[in-house]
Amino acid sequence: MLTNALDHFVILVPDAEAAADKYGLVLGRECDWKHHNPADGTTTAAFFLGNTSVELLGPSGDGPVGARIREILGDKPGALTTLVFNTDDIHETHYTASRRGLLPEEIIGQSATYNGLTRSWSRFRCGDPLFGDVKVFMLSNTEGVKVVIPPRAGAATRVDHIVLNTGHPERTMAAYGAKLDLRLALDRTNEKWGARFVFFRTHDLTIEVVQRLDGSMSADDKDHLWGVTYEVNDLDDAHTRLTVAGVQVSEVRKGRKAGTRVMSVKSHDLGIPTLLLDNKGER
Repeated sequence: MLTNALDHFVILVPDAEAAADKYGLVLGRECDWKHHNPADGTTTAAFFLGNTSVELLGPSGDGPVGARIREILGDKPGALTTLVFNTDDIHETHYTASRRGLLPEEIIGQSATYNGLTRSWSRFRCGDPLFGDVKVFMLSNTEGVKVVIPPRAGAATRVDHIVLNTGHPERTMAAYGAKLDLRLALDRTNEKWGARFVFFRTHDLTIEVVQRLDGSMSADDKDHLWGVTYEVNDLDDAHTRLTVAGVQVSEVRKGRKAGTRVMSVKSHDLGIPTLLLDNKGER
């Protein structure tokens, strides 16, 4: 097995510090980790949730990665671009990825210190064109622990699912199922909702692949990440918290999955379609 969980996903932003303050309101959490990489010209701000982490990556000073982020973003407030999967043995995973045609780049070791705590990790990128516009990395944490700041009432506790849009589900299934070893949990077409849904599970997080039946994406279009749904303990608490904080949200409504309720976030979302969900609906 190549991976056992999604370590984190990345949202590119123009300014990581400002974005962390804004997105922290949505999540109901303080930023747990920050670091600056002068060589790359980037700053990272991370939120540690129960089953994965959210990393906001922005340009800072000069550096090739920061320059590339500015180029990708243009005038956009954010872009959901990257999935980083966890692995226990980075060298064995690199070998397997190579055998499976994932075109892995070289393994890079990195470390950073924040508030006196040091974390170290090794990673590599998979260059397989099957992933389209989604940047896929494998990562192994080698040193350090994640210290989580206690969240507020109605805060996001975990990621329920991440949405990936495709015009070619079979290609996507080959990439994430056959090559990355993610478990295929569901493949269903719902004419009422106008889409085919393919669900992959990694640990307790779902990657929801959506093919819209209106032909808005062709089979030749590249896959891209679209949006995120976070779980909260109580959606009513979240609605109150966000409204008081000046975040625009929808009313609480019944979710598509039995027993769930959802609420759309309409501001402070960095341009990423965002839902909050709880499991207190009628079954």
